[in-house]
Amino acid sequence: MRLLKSFGINRYSTFIHHILLVLLLYNIYLSLTLLKASSLSKTDCGHKKSNTSYFHLKLSNGRWDSRRMVKTFDNVIIAEQEPSGMVCLATQCSVDRLHSIVELAKNWNGSISTAIYVAGEELYYLQDYVRFLRRCYRSVRQTVTFHLAVPANQFPQSTQSGFTTDQLPCHQDPIIVLSNLMKQLPETLKRWRIRMPYPQNHLRNLARLNCQTHYALVTDIDIIPSIDSAILLNTFLSERPKCLKCVYVLPTYEVHKSADPPKNVTELIKLKSTGLARYFHMEVFKLNQMPTNFLMFEKSSKKLSGLHISHKVPKYQLYYEPFYVSLNNVPIYDERFIGYGYTRNSQVYEMFAAKYQFEVLANIFTFQHSFASQKRKSNYREIQYAENLALFTKFKKEIAARYLLSHYL
Repeated sequence: MRLLKSFGINRYSTFIHHILLVLLLYNIYLSLTLLKASSLSKTDCGHKKSNTSYFHLKLSNGRWDSRRMVKTFDNVIIAEQEPSGMVCLATQCSVDRLHSIVELAKNWNGSISTAIYVAGEELYYLQDYVRFLRRCYRSVRQTVTFHLAVPANQFPQSTQSGFTTDQLPCHQDPIIVLSNLMKQLPETLKRWRIRMPYPQNHLRNLARLNCQTHYALVTDIDIIPSIDSAILLNTFLSERPKCLKCVYVLPTYEVHKSADPPKNVTELIKLKSTGLARYFHMEVFKLNQMPTNFLMFEKSSKKLSGLHISHKVPKYQLYYEPFYVSLNNVPIYDERFIGYGYTRNSQVYEMFAAKYQFEVLANIFTFQHSFASQKRKSNYREIQYAENLALFTKFKKEIAARYLLSHYL
């Protein structure tokens, strides 16, 4: 009996030891789990502060162009406001020009699709700057969707930047904020980006094809539309029968940097009369805009109020490069043209060959905050112009064959 009692106590003691051991192991497991959760929580918190994850972007994804020179990424940041209306503004730039998006978004007052060319560690400085823009400018946050293009030989090596804009007050000048960020770029990248062959047509296609509206206005980032252009164009386009091959030109001016931005055509014409505004590229390349016929545009804008067609562009002239609104059925920009020279006018050349009709609008315009001047091109730009001129000569022959033209200019 005593033996049985002793045996029972031993069994009970062993059982208690097992229970205590299980509880100890479970306690260790819980402690490790909590430590891991705490670590993840800290990482997540840091991740939110880190602008490396601000874009919806994986560099291992994306889409290569046909020659694997440029990799593009759609919708890395999406506007808070759903696209609405008839027309979207499609624009493009390199990182150092992005400050113009503030004025552009304010004036346009509608959906914007923006393609940005970014090289190496610029990506992280760009993310930091976009955070600043979206935090401080409601129009940018609500209306601008961003896309990226990265050169094949310039993917970022590091994984972070200085995160310098999170604490900046919103009254900071966006030009100065961006300039300070650009100064932090590695010297090797600064030297390279001066000479990089800028793929303008890749970016134009990226921006335009990501517009979610029927119509698009394709511009460069520093081409600013007149106030409420999207609203005016939405009304104009919704009231007209759809014309598959009608293209609507917005006349473009240069406004001196000392002048206040013109709010309407009346103010624009007044600036022009005092020498503070002039036709776009008037000094550097007249053929670029001459067929628009600015005098007819100004006369028609004075005569009748409201957005309307001033006149038609009667005949194509070589090297014409208007900024225009069109359906997205127009030819894409030929991506063989890399760098400077013959990028936009190659597309306009094809449009005339395909019998698109260019019509100039009255009481709406675009402008640039500078007077362009003739200056000696750097050696690398001279090379790019020469290469694109040779390509443009070949391109015209291709277009003539494609559209069965009897001759080409």
